[in-house]
Amino acid sequence: MRSITSNRSVGKVIGVVAVIGHLLAAFLYIVFPGLEVPYPALYVFQAAWVIVLALTLWWFRDHPWRAAVLVLVGALLVTAVRIYGEQYLGFHG
Repeated sequence: MRSITSNRSVGKVIGVVAVIGHLLAAFLYIVFPGLEVPYPALYVFQAAWVIVLALTLWWFRDHPWRAAVLVLVGALLVTAVRIYGEQYLGFHG
């Protein structure tokens, strides 16, 4: 496993996949909350998307695996927060 994580070409592919995945995750951070979340709280989702994008780009070169995991964990967390918020506010879809 150590040889896979230290391989630079595999790391670059993983980094590119992480950036593309992050751009696709914009639906989870911006589009879906925009349809369900009251407007002032929408700024929090947009700020979270910008922070995760900045970290993904920052780690792209030196830590591509960390960038890929960040995208997955971020997508899971934002979905969980959105679902919890729907239940808390009593929205039924």
